[in-house]
Formats: sequence, C-alpha cells, structure tokens
Amino acid sequence: MTKRFGGFLVATEPAVQVPRAFFTDVLPQLTDEAEIHATLAVFRLAADAGGIESPVAQAALLRDRPLRAALRRVGSPREPDRRIGEGLDLAVGRGTLLSFAAEMARDRALWFYVNTPVNQALVGAMSRGAVAPPVALWRDGEVPSVTPERPNVFRLYEQNVGLLTPLIADHLVDALETYPAAWIEDAIAEAVAYNKRSWRYIHRILEKWATEGRDPDAKPGDRSIATRDGNHETHRRRLADYSHPDQFQRGHHLNQTRRG
Repeated sequence: MTKRFGGFLVATEPAVQVPRAFFTDVLPQLTDEAEIHATLAVFRLAADAGGIESPVAQAALLRDRPLRAALRRVGSPREPDRRIGEGLDLAVGRGTLLSFAAEMARDRALWFYVNTPVNQALVGAMSRGAVAPPVALWRDGEVPSVTPERPNVFRLYEQNVGLLTPLIADHLVDALETYPAAWIEDAIAEAVAYNKRSWRYIHRILEKWATEGRDPDAKPGDRSIATRDGNHETHRRRLADYSHPDQFQRGHHLNQTRRG
C-alpha cells in the first residue's frame, strides 16, 4: 500500500541542488526508471557530501536504501544492483554524469560526478596526475590513480567496432534504454564474429531478437536466435527481470519516435 506523503517542510529540511537544465533539457528525454532514480540519487548523495562538485562512490549508490527500494521489483528475489548499474550507465552515456575509476594496487573503485565544467576539468586533471584526487578517494593515506570510465557497451564498441562518434553514442544510449545491456554486448560480439562491424548490423540483430525472440541460453555467434519454444509471449515473460516490461512494446520504434 502506498503511504501518503504529508508535505515538504521546506523551512527545516535540507535542500538538494539540482541544476534547472536537468528539468528542462535532460528529464524530458528520460524513459528509463532506473536512470531517473540513479541520477537523482547521485544529486542527493553529492549534496550530502558537501555539494554538486563532490564525488559519489558506486558502492554508496549500491547500498543506498531509497535507491534500492525504488528499483527493487515487487515479487522479485533479485537485488536491484543490476538495475542501479544500468541506470548509471545510461546517465554516463547520456552525459548527465561523469564516471571514473580510482585504482590502488589491486583495489579498484568506481566513482561518479555530476557532469559540470568544473568536474570535467577535475577528472581530466586527476587522470593526468596534475592534481591529487579528493581525500574521499584515498585509502589508508594512499593516493589512487584516476582513469575516466565509459559504460561497458561503449568500451566494447570502441574496442571491437570503431570510433565512438557522438551519433553512435546517441544510438548506444537509445539501445540501452530499449534492450538489456547483455543483449547489446552479445550483439556486438555476434557482429564481430561475422565480421560485420557496423552499428547498423548490431541494431538489426537487436531488432530481430526483440521481434522474433531470442533463446535465453544463446551464445554470441549462434545462428538460431528464435526461442526454443517458438512462443514470443513466453520469451517476453522470461525477460521480465531483464528490462522494464513496456520496453519491448516500444522496441525498435523508440529511435524513430525520439528523432521524428
């Protein structure tokens, strides 16, 4: 049962700084619940840490109770870690957030900034070693090295297909909103296996899987992509825990709708 909210105590409760452009330029584009919740959680945790230019650890997001409650599916025993990760990937791919890894010996942690010019410059300077990372990133007095990060599908595309242009980045963000991330990774692997290294071929694979179904046990490079039982509705129910239930109703029409 939904608990009725009693109202905001604006005079006594702390405020969270969210740039107006988030509401005017970013929010109207967002269709994925996980991306919305993950982005807002970064704004909130950054505010709690001192302001919009404070870094937020992936570990803090994964254990954040409000975020976990928002993205936990009713009746699903699965923890929402995957959905949080997918929401963060979308936000980084869209450019709302910046992501970077802090590494020390064998320890590697992922961190996020709200994407501002100051934070862009800071990540660049940290990665060059021109400035020291914030103390929040240090462990036992050891200063980590910093490396800018991209979502995994972005890295896979760059490493195996070609240059990640702004247009290709937009296509990948659209795909992340529409299909499970594992599908995109497998579609890239299949395109590479057949030496068809283009976004157009990758997108056709994803469209076919969405419309005809895909064997959940299929491996990249398998030629048979239809579900074993041949029943697309059964296949969609199997995927209920992989994506928002209305995503495959939109399917490949999302790109045309957004750009029409």
